[in-house]
Amino acid sequence: MSKQLTILAVDDVSLHRTMLARFIRELGHLPVTASNGLEAVEYCAASMPDMILMDILMPVMDGFSATRHIRQQLAGHWIPIVFLSAMNEDADYLHGLEAGGDDYLTKPVNLPLLSAKISSLLRVIDMQARLSDSNRLLEQYYATTQQEHGLAQHVLERFNTAANAQQHNIQSWLKSAVHLSGDVICIARSPSGTDHVMLADSTGHGLVAAICCLPAIDTFHAMTRRGFGIGQIAESINRKLYQTLPTGHFVAAALLAVDYRSRRITVWNGGIPCCSFLNRHGELEKTFRSAHPPLGTLPPEAFEQQQEQYHWLHDGEIIVCSDGVTEARNAAQQQFGEDGVLQAARAAQGHDTATRIAAALQQHLQQQPHLDDASLVVIGCRHQPVPPADQEAAAGVQPPVQA
Repeated sequence: MSKQLTILAVDDVSLHRTMLARFIRELGHLPVTASNGLEAVEYCAASMPDMILMDILMPVMDGFSATRHIRQQLAGHWIPIVFLSAMNEDADYLHGLEAGGDDYLTKPVNLPLLSAKISSLLRVIDMQARLSDSNRLLEQYYATTQQEHGLAQHVLERFNTAANAQQHNIQSWLKSAVHLSGDVICIARSPSGTDHVMLADSTGHGLVAAICCLPAIDTFHAMTRRGFGIGQIAESINRKLYQTLPTGHFVAAALLAVDYRSRRITVWNGGIPCCSFLNRHGELEKTFRSAHPPLGTLPPEAFEQQQEQYHWLHDGEIIVCSDGVTEARNAAQQQFGEDGVLQAARAAQGHDTATRIAAALQQHLQQQPHLDDASLVVIGCRHQPVPPADQEAAAGVQPPVQA
């Protein structure tokens, strides 16, 4: 026997109650008695038994009525109720089941059969207890997971510029496949007044992918503030990720430096599929293809800082997006593609380009879910004086702080 049960015996005949109480005690359980249905209802309201043996024909309140009240009282909690009655017609048996009973034995009660019924119901009670324990553990796990996701989201939002106020001429958009995004967009200004932008895409989804991006975000902001170039920043991020991430985890990333005064774009691209410059007429002037493997895949001694530069003559925009955008498939399994990105960018004609691309992507998906984290950033390139970082900080625009 796995546990001692509290069994409520309800019968208006004192001799029957005494007999049942003695029998229950001999089986190793704790007997409790009531002389009518109302007493049974009142007992269950104050203290819940593990099982009820219920007579039917009783004064004050009969067994059927008492069972209905008890079932309503206990709501979602189940306890077995076995009717014990001299009424032995099939209609009585069916009436008992309809009232909420789980079994029906006729009087005089066959005690060995009643013992077998109690043992059988005990196994069901044990199973229910284990299921209840499992449900409690699942609820605790869910609550803990939600709390952890909330904390991770808070930390990521503090690091991730895209979750905060936008930079003067830079638009961004993020869409996670699950609760947390493995894509991040970081924007910071160097002491020389050059804008540094990083779009990073970590392997996988959710909390694990988001955590893998944290070293990259931290290093990007810290080294930009100190005046390092994007090649050195990429090299430092690669070293840190290579040393800390488990095998099979890496971060595809494009790092850009935009110098508005000299009209120069410098790009280090490791695994980002779309990084292009369109002039103000919507013409594709330059595509920065991925020339390196993702960050965290190469040992530090094999890393290459090689970057690509481009001087623009006419004002325009740089469009950068992750494969969650270009590889998004609609119901017909057609990818949005780089062509879809550039077509939407041209149609925007320089007005809210990131929003227009995101809307075109949603229209392409046609209610299909995002199967991968998706992110894009649009950098407006115009020749204009840009204040250095310390002057901008005085104006109240601060890059994310290092945790």
